[in-house]
Amino acid sequence: MKRYTTAKLILFSVALALGGCSSVPDSSAMAASPAPVPGPALVLSAQPDHLVFSGTRDGTGAGASAVQTVTLRNNSEAPAVVSGVGFGGSPEAFALVSPPAFPQTLAPGKSLSLSVRLLPGSAVGVLRTTLNVLDNAVAVGAVPLSGLRALGLEGDQEPTLAQIADALDYRVNVGSSNLLLGTGAGLIGDEVAAPLFERVSAAPVVLRPVARYSPDGPSAYGFFVPEDGAARTQVLGTMTVGGHQTLNPPLQAGSQGSFDPGSAAFGIYLAASSYAQQDTLTLDRLNTGPTRHAVRVYPLRDRAGQVIPGSYLLAFEPSANGDYQDAVFVLENVRPVAAK
Repeated sequence: MKRYTTAKLILFSVALALGGCSSVPDSSAMAASPAPVPGPALVLSAQPDHLVFSGTRDGTGAGASAVQTVTLRNNSEAPAVVSGVGFGGSPEAFALVSPPAFPQTLAPGKSLSLSVRLLPGSAVGVLRTTLNVLDNAVAVGAVPLSGLRALGLEGDQEPTLAQIADALDYRVNVGSSNLLLGTGAGLIGDEVAAPLFERVSAAPVVLRPVARYSPDGPSAYGFFVPEDGAARTQVLGTMTVGGHQTLNPPLQAGSQGSFDPGSAAFGIYLAASSYAQQDTLTLDRLNTGPTRHAVRVYPLRDRAGQVIPGSYLLAFEPSANGDYQDAVFVLENVRPVAAK
């Protein structure tokens, strides 16, 4: 269960006051108090800046949470002290793995890494908290954490597409909070018609798998260009065996996170697999499986509801039940175009 491959390095900056300055007043004159000396800065860096976990209620086997790491770094020129850490929000849902003894003194330029995981538990759905960095029991910095805890593995035990979007911190109306969204061609929720895309800027197009709730086995994906009534496909990556019920699924070595489609209109596809014998494409007319409208596309909005320009959530249904979370991708630096 992976996680993230893109780095957003600077997360939060806090100043830890490690003691004030004192002055003894002269008995014959009032002396102005000196300005407090700022303490050294701790810069919290994480990859990415919002850690997202997934697991199941019992937390065993493929339902176990992956461990992720938060790093505290002292970028000042003086030692900095971390007296401890704590969890807010849903503290029973998360825990440190092999926590260090506190307090910890970080010399200039030194770092402290903290490993975190989502715990098993009875509560299911999206769980949120913050990992709080403490200076004498006072929180001086926080790293947001969210976890998606499923009932179990596969079938009706899986999380919904709405829960997946929420856990990833996207405010997207996917059309229903139910597991099954239906397989009709009508647009639902925030969905837009997007059979094909074109690149917005000269930068590469980014394609990231952000969820996979399907049967196990390798699962390849990539982009295609329509050509003579068929699809000319190009594999970009493969989701690995064993990472089939998770957010941010692990990828095989050599998988690409971006590509250059040139000026041609292109679509995104999920390759045939052991449980779906056909490719599944954003262009409905090329789909030969049990679901014709097999990909739902939603413009991305961040947690505050602001549109993320040029970014879309792609939800795939290669089978017939209509849950649209067998594979979910974020596609960036594109705009939808109509198929000719």
